[in-house]
Amino acid sequence: MALRTGSRTMVLDGANARLRADRRQRQARDFLARSSTAAALPLPTVTGKAARTGLLKGATVKLANNGPLIRKLTWPLLRFKPILSVGKLVFVTRHEDVCELLARDEDFTVAEGNAATMDRVNGPFILGMDRSPQYLRERSILQRCIHEGDADRIRAFVAATAAELVERRQGSGRLDVVQDLARPAAVRLLASYFGVPGPDEPTMMRWMRTIFHETFLNVGGDPQVRRAGEASAAEFHAYADHLIGSRRSQIELGEPTPDDFLTRLVRLQRDPETRLSDEGVRRNLGGVVVGAVETTSKATAHAIDELLRRGDALRRAQRAASADDVDEVGRYAFEALRFNPINPVLSRHVARATVLAAGTRREHCIPPGRTVYAGVLPAMFDPSVFDRPGEFRVDRPATAYLHFGHGLHTCFGRYVNLVQVPELAAAVLRLKNLRRAPGAEGTIVYDGPFPDRLLVDFDTVEEGRA
Repeated sequence: MALRTGSRTMVLDGANARLRADRRQRQARDFLARSSTAAALPLPTVTGKAARTGLLKGATVKLANNGPLIRKLTWPLLRFKPILSVGKLVFVTRHEDVCELLARDEDFTVAEGNAATMDRVNGPFILGMDRSPQYLRERSILQRCIHEGDADRIRAFVAATAAELVERRQGSGRLDVVQDLARPAAVRLLASYFGVPGPDEPTMMRWMRTIFHETFLNVGGDPQVRRAGEASAAEFHAYADHLIGSRRSQIELGEPTPDDFLTRLVRLQRDPETRLSDEGVRRNLGGVVVGAVETTSKATAHAIDELLRRGDALRRAQRAASADDVDEVGRYAFEALRFNPINPVLSRHVARATVLAAGTRREHCIPPGRTVYAGVLPAMFDPSVFDRPGEFRVDRPATAYLHFGHGLHTCFGRYVNLVQVPELAAAVLRLKNLRRAPGAEGTIVYDGPFPDRLLVDFDTVEEGRA
C-alpha cells in the first residue's frame, strides 16, 4: 500500500512538474506577446519602403540605448528559452552560451555582416575579417604596436586632459559629459597616443562619428548616413595618406618623431615580417581610431547616467574618486555599464550547421545561413554567473563582464578604455554636489545611436566656499 501511494505520489509529482513547465512556457509566450504589442502601440502607421526603413532604424536605435527595456524583453528568454529560433534568427541569452558562440569563430562568423561595408568605407580591417592568415598577421602587427607602459602613459594623459577640460567649466556649475569632456578627451588621445590629430578637433569628431555610424550602425541602410560616412572616409583617407607619407619621410631622414601608434606602424614597415604597405598602414590605423571616440563617449555617458540613478552607489563612487582610487571608480563604472552597455547585442552568421550548448537541456541545432544574436546585456544578468543580478555590486569578477566582447573579436582597444573610461568618470565624480541638470536637460540626448548630450550640475568653487 505504501509503495502504491509512493508511486502515485511520484506520478503526481511528475504531472505537476509538467504542468509547471507548461505554465512557465505560457507565461513566457504571453509576456513576449504583451511586450511585442506594447512596443508596437506607440509607433505611427507608415507606408512605403523608405518609411518602413526609417521606422526600423528609429526603433532599433532607441531599443539599443534602452537597457531597462532590453532587460524586460529578454528576461523571459533568459529564464524560459535561453536559445530561441524565430525564422532565420536565433537569440542567445545565457552567459555560458553567449561566450561559447563568440569563442567558436569558425562556426559563428563576422565577415558576412561586417566585411562589405568595412571594405567599402575603410578597407579590409580585422573587425570585418574571419580567422585567416591575413587576420592573424595583421592582428599580430597591431599588437606589436602596443608597448609596455602604454596603459600608464594613457592614464596620465587622460587624467591631465580630463582635469583641464573640467576646470574650464568650474565657473559655470554645469558640465556636458559628452561634448565638454568625453568626446574632446578621446579625440585628444587620438593625437597624443595614436598620432592622428586631424586638421582640428571638430573635423576629427565629425569624421569619427559619421564613419563609425555608416560602418557599424547604419541598420536600415539610411542613404544620408551612407553619404556622410563615405564623404568623411574620403576626406580622412586623403588626410591619413599624407600623414603616413610625412611620418615615413621623417623617419627616413632621421628626424625626431613621437613614439606613437602611427610611428610604430611605420617603423614596422622596415621588417618584411611586419611590413604593411602605406595603404595597409592607413586602413589598419583607420580601423583602430574610428572606434576610439564614440565608444569612449558612450561608455562614459552611460556609466555616469546609471550612477546618477543610484544615490548610494554614486556617493561611494564619489568617495573613491576623491581619494584618487581610480581602480575602484572603474569597478563602479563597469558595473554601471552592465545595466546599459555600449553593445547590448552582437550578431554572428552561422557558417555551417552546428549545435550550441551541446549536452545540456538547452542543446540547440542551428542550420547554416542563420543570423545569431548574442545577448550581451541579458548574459550579464544571468543569475548563474551574476549573483543577485538586479543588485548593483562592485565585487563581481571583472572577467564575467562582456563589455568588450569575447573570443577572437574581443575589442582591440580594450586596453585603452579600461584606463580611459574610469579616468573620465572620476573627473566627473569629483565635482562637488554632482547632480543631474533639472528636467529633460538632465537626460541623455542622442544623435542617432550616439549620446550627444548629458548635462550635470555641480557647486562652483565660490558656492562651495559660501
